[in-house]
Amino acid sequence: MTPQSRTDANESAHMDEVDVNPDVHRATEPDEEQILRELYGEPDADGIFRGEGSG
Repeated sequence: MTPQSRTDANESAHMDEVDVNPDVHRATEPDEEQILRELYGEPDADGIFRGEGSG
């Protein structure tokens, strides 16, 4: 999609496929959860790394 400020019609046609998995926020690689904790702190009660209060 170019320029970045424009929405490409072909890309827009697939927006209903994005983040449809309810576990999309869960780590999928062995070290991913460790890296997410280092970057964003502990996940909330739902297991989502929001990064609130970090930094």
